[in-house]
Amino acid sequence: MTFELPLTEERVKSHQVTALHLFISFILVITGAVVLAGYYGVSKMPIDKALQYRSVLYYGQAVGIGVLVLGLGLLLLILLKNKTLMRNPFFNFVLRVLEFMVMIALTILAIRSHVTVPAVTYGLLAATVCFAIYWERLSDKPLVIKVDQTGIRLPVNSRKRFIDWRDVDHVLLRFGTLTLNMHDNSMMQWNVGNLAFEKELFDVYCIRQIEKAKERRVKNDW
Repeated sequence: MTFELPLTEERVKSHQVTALHLFISFILVITGAVVLAGYYGVSKMPIDKALQYRSVLYYGQAVGIGVLVLGLGLLLLILLKNKTLMRNPFFNFVLRVLEFMVMIALTILAIRSHVTVPAVTYGLLAATVCFAIYWERLSDKPLVIKVDQTGIRLPVNSRKRFIDWRDVDHVLLRFGTLTLNMHDNSMMQWNVGNLAFEKELFDVYCIRQIEKAKERRVKNDW
């Protein structure tokens, strides 16, 4: 027998989504400003020295302005349309894909320019955005705690994913709250949603599993 208890908490919180968008926009603004500063610095050099930085001299201004405008545009979009972004998962998904493509483009550009630190930074950001796309696509699926004869399986956002019955002293399901009193005197709690089973049946099942598991507890004989 398996009991599934849906949790009321969100898998992905809105402030987490907004924070990553803002961070990407700040990175783009800083990148654009740095590239423009580099371009104007090179353009002030004597021609023989400036030609040593041909890529900056030829493309620095266009790249700097483009990235700066992109960063400012993303920042304004997040500040003005954040509520729309939170209500429309498809809009957020499209924005994430665009951010990923921009980070990949900047990574390639940094590698070709032989600048290691920016290349690593943009690469890590691209990986972060890629993971965010995956994680945010799962936001429609509620977090669930599963209880069966093997133990208690906690949701994916928990530090500990599985609890054996021998580690549990008491399970309490009251007033929409699931409480686990552990054998080491610690306690865990979650707010649960609508249940598809009788609470009394769940209580009896947990008591029986805890009693069975007590025989497997390690006893210290002094």
